[in-house]
Amino acid sequence: MAICDDCFEDFVHPLVHAGMEKNDSFFLKYGRHRRWDWDDSLATLTFSDPALPTVQVQCSVVGTTEGDSWEWSWANKNISPHEKAGMEKVREFGETRGFEKLTTPFLVADEFTGWEMTAVTEHVLDALGGYRFPTEDGFCYLAFRNVEVVGP
Repeated sequence: MAICDDCFEDFVHPLVHAGMEKNDSFFLKYGRHRRWDWDDSLATLTFSDPALPTVQVQCSVVGTTEGDSWEWSWANKNISPHEKAGMEKVREFGETRGFEKLTTPFLVADEFTGWEMTAVTEHVLDALGGYRFPTEDGFCYLAFRNVEVVGP
């Protein structure tokens, strides 16, 4: 049974604000680094800066945007299983609650869709924050699973 779009928006709105607070806390604790590097083979995002300690973040790929389209990582065969760790839980969460946006592989996307789906993922997986980086055709959205300071 599907739940109305307005009901989903009422559900996701506070989660987006919670995600913003998580990210603010992350950057307050670790600083804003000049460089980031994504390693898909390890599913890690590394923040580096000569003036700050290097931080390595284990991530789950939430999904990607391309133009006005969103694709969930759990549906994307081009994303390896270790990169989308835990994402089936998000789809299952959507199934049990009737949120079609969490169970439909592709969605029509606007500028907020990726952040909304990342906020839901942070909620379901109890993630520590989120990040997006540009791709050739759009953006890739990540949820932080574990954070480690790895260098001076």
